[in-house]
Amino acid sequence: MNEPRVYKNSPFMLAFIILVFGILLLGLVFAMASESDKWFIMIPFALLFGMAFIFVLLSATSQTTISDDEISTRNLLGTKSLRWSEISRVSGRGYALKLHNSDEDTVVSPAPRLPKYEEVIEWIGIKRPDLFNPMEYSEMTKSWWSTLLLPVIGVLIIGSGFFAYTQASETFFPFLIFVVMGLIFIGISLAAPQAISIQGNSIAISYLFSQKTLLADEVASINLRYTQTRNGKQYFVAVNQVNRNTIRISGLKPNLPVVYLVLKNWHKNNISNRQTSGQN
Repeated sequence: MNEPRVYKNSPFMLAFIILVFGILLLGLVFAMASESDKWFIMIPFALLFGMAFIFVLLSATSQTTISDDEISTRNLLGTKSLRWSEISRVSGRGYALKLHNSDEDTVVSPAPRLPKYEEVIEWIGIKRPDLFNPMEYSEMTKSWWSTLLLPVIGVLIIGSGFFAYTQASETFFPFLIFVVMGLIFIGISLAAPQAISIQGNSIAISYLFSQKTLLADEVASINLRYTQTRNGKQYFVAVNQVNRNTIRISGLKPNLPVVYLVLKNWHKNNISNRQTSGQN
């Protein structure tokens, strides 16, 4: 890395956000002016508006800089930096990865909504692979509420459809739609990995009612990917098998970046061991 790499949002995005919130602010002012005798009713909306604006503005102005020596993040509240050698542990939830020093007085956390966030995670794994030791993270699982969430939603959808059908049984078709939607939620939960256990040169991937074991030799590569949705990027870990099948992993603790870098290190270490032993 010859020059520091800077990851930040486009200035056009910041201008767009300010424009949108400016228009909304004018609308809020006009609404308060038109109800001058009831202006106090608008106070909660004004507070929510202000909090939303601050949150979005902080997110839009965030940036991460990576160099050979350190990683730093910056937003409107200031700048935080850590030399790579100063990082003692990692934490975080969801897509977020927090880097802590030994004194716990500095925490650097790149914003997950940054462009090329997956590249930021790659650099962290390259600079400090020791933080993502497969032996330390040999068991990575979903929380119990995350495991039950989709099945419960599916059952509630089917139950709602059945209730609506019993109250107005003119046609069976609406109830069928509810059943299909509920089964989709249940099917997603059945197809999603619930836990990963690292066992030497193999990983055991557990589902709700089954388990699959993969050797390192059966894995072609492990990547951090995403799908673009209305709510932004939805990241997942792609375990690409030699037979060209792909297993998508998301929602496991401690967080997605750690799961990805741990599995990547596991695969790299075992492939290297296999190649070395083969050459000997």
